[in-house]
Amino acid sequence: MKGKIKITAVLLGALFLLAVAIQAESVELKERFLQRKPMLEQMKNLEWVGENNLGFLVFRGETGKSEENILIVQAENEDRKTVYGEIAIKINTKIEEVGKRRAAQITALAAVGHWLQDEVGNWYQKKQPAPL
Repeated sequence: MKGKIKITAVLLGALFLLAVAIQAESVELKERFLQRKPMLEQMKNLEWVGENNLGFLVFRGETGKSEENILIVQAENEDRKTVYGEIAIKINTKIEEVGKRRAAQITALAAVGHWLQDEVGNWYQKKQPAPL
């Protein structure tokens, strides 16, 4: 009986530590997203990067592709992949599905002039919506 109690206590402790680690990672992810946001917005405004149909950033050409900018985009995409993976596990689907859904959200929220990729892979710049 004591053995079962010890095992249960160890498992509960491990789950608690895992939950704390996940929460800490989530806070760190949010901080990294916020730190990169101004730089990424500038890259989008300068038309250096666009949002693909899988929810990731892609350089649109060689312009702006400095070593620093490449690292920023890679870090953003890695963190997005982590978040998509966590969501995929929670809703029991593939990371790619989560990325596609996020890409649709990004498209809806994108600023006029930002480059986006449609569902079949064609690139376009977001236009001003037609007046009602």
